[in-house]
Order: sequence, then structure tokens, then C-alpha cells
Amino acid sequence: MGIMGIIRESMAIDLGTTYSIVAHESSDKLWRIPSSIALDRKTRSAVAFGDDAKIMMGKGSLHHEVIRPLRDGVICDFEAAGLYLDYLVQKSKKNPLALRFNVLICVPWSATATETKSYLERVRNFRTGVKIIREPFAAALGSDADIFSDDGITIVDIGGGTVEVSTIAHGHMIYCNSSRNAGNAMDQAIVERMLRQEFFEIGLNTAENAKMEFGSVYQDAEDFEFEIRGLDRRTRSPGKLKLSSSRLREFLEPLAVAIESQIRDHRAHLPPESQRVLDRNGITFVGGGSHLKGWKQRLERNLGIKVNLAAEPQLAVIRGMKKVLDKPRRYRSILKISEKFSKAT
Repeated sequence: MGIMGIIRESMAIDLGTTYSIVAHESSDKLWRIPSSIALDRKTRSAVAFGDDAKIMMGKGSLHHEVIRPLRDGVICDFEAAGLYLDYLVQKSKKNPLALRFNVLICVPWSATATETKSYLERVRNFRTGVKIIREPFAAALGSDADIFSDDGITIVDIGGGTVEVSTIAHGHMIYCNSSRNAGNAMDQAIVERMLRQEFFEIGLNTAENAKMEFGSVYQDAEDFEFEIRGLDRRTRSPGKLKLSSSRLREFLEPLAVAIESQIRDHRAHLPPESQRVLDRNGITFVGGGSHLKGWKQRLERNLGIKVNLAAEPQLAVIRGMKKVLDKPRRYRSILKISEKFSKAT
């Protein structure tokens, strides 16, 4: 309850490039919703959100345009983001009489001062107060790490827009580096390689589904084939294509190499004590991209670093945010750091 009897609710929103996840202060339920909004081309009013909008993507409609408000983890269309955020708030609110909302939003560590300021200025309005937490802090908390300890944790977060490798200890960021070799780049690589090498056209949604179900970064089992639907460019007609798991792995290999190199470079930039902790405790994978089969085998073989996978890694960030929502005073130093400009290298 807010001042003068106004009902106020608090929620955490993990705004993602592909999906967003919402947690409410008084509920254990999580809402996972595609980060898509369909707009009327003439009026620019919203006609669909989430799954309904995602289905419309790539349909070539003359009347509707489907937008993803975020690119590489940061807002690229503030008008659409404002509409989408309001939709998430209204969908997840518990009390229909609530008029004010406190919203905790995460942004990548690599988000610049201008981007962070834009989040606060353009998303905050007369009904919604916004606080920011940097994604690596939330991911570490959601992995049940003690970020205030001397050891801390090294997190590899493979999201839709960015891959961030972060070492956190004593409640501070020791070092973080960021790249865009993340889930969306993987999907795009599959689409492009399918078109260029197989003369077969598929959409990003199809590429994402194939990646998550059949994709891998290390061969540890027999190769197999699966069917993929799309447009045969030779015949210009819809059809099916049999693709091997090794072929799909080949499409993903350049990005897997880049992430492996990013982790190697990250370790090299750490101070000696942090390097020793990393070598002893290993790294923890979170984010949707951590589900790709073979990360553990690949990195333990190539880098000699122990790899831990967080429980339900795609939910680590929102679970960490929920902890902050539940105990804001305990983590206020993290929120203070998060709203300052911190440049990733």
C-alpha cells in the first residue's frame, strides 16, 4: 500500500532480447513472455504482445509490423519498449486496483551511461518507478553465490543479445568482458549458413528451435539427422530438409570458438588471486545459451577450467532479481553500483 491509500506493487522484469521473464514480490510464479510487440503500421498502436506477436513475425503483413524492443540486451525502440513494459506490468499485477508500480529491471554490464540513463528516463513514468540492476550481479545471486565473499564467482551468461563473462567478489565487479556472440547471433548464423550452403531458407524462430533442441558445441555422441521445415530456394516451394547434428554444430562453431576465446581472455585479465580462485572453483554458466550441449566437455578439455551449470540457468537472472526485490536493503550497494556507468571491455 502506498501513500494516501494508493495501492503499490513491486515486480522484477528480466527484459531480454528474445524473451522477458517477470517475477512479482508476492508470488513464486514466473511469467516467460517473448519480447515481441506487433504494431499497426498506420496508427502505431499495439495489436499483439508476446506469443501472439511472435507468431506474426516474418509473415510479411502489410498492416502490422512486429518489433523486438531490445537489441543486444538494451532498448533500441523506447516507444515499443514502453508499451511492452506496461503490458508486462499489467499482466503480472496481483491487485486490479493497483495504480503505482516499483519495477526492477536488469541491464547488461556493458550498457553505457547513455543507455542506462535512457532506461530510467524513458521507461519511468508517473505510475512506474524503475530501478536498475546489472545483469551479472543478478545472475550470480540467482546461482546462489555469495557475491560479498572473498572468493566470489565467475559467471558466463549467454543470453539472447550478449555474452558476458564476469568475476564478482567483495560485492564488486572485478572484471567483465562482453561480446555479441550470443543466442541471436547463433540463430542468424544458422539462417545464413542454411541459405548459403544448403539453398534452404528458414526463419529465425525455426533456427532458434533447431539450435535449442539439436545444437551442440562438442561431439560426445553419434551423429544423427533431423528434419527442418522451410523454403527450398531451388524449387521456390515449401519443403523439408534433413540436416545432420554435425552440420548444425559446424554452423555454430565460429561462435563457440569466439566464446571460448572470450573466457580465455577474461581469465588472463584477472588479478592473480582471482585467477587462482577461478582455477579452483571453476566458472558457472547461466542463460539460455548455456543449454547448448557440450560446453562442459569442450571447455574442460580446451581450457582446463571446471564448468558448473546453474540449476535452471535460464532463470538465474530473474531469481537473483527476486532476491533483491525481497531484500532491497541487503543489496542496496549492488543497486547503487548498477546505476553508475561501468564500461565492459
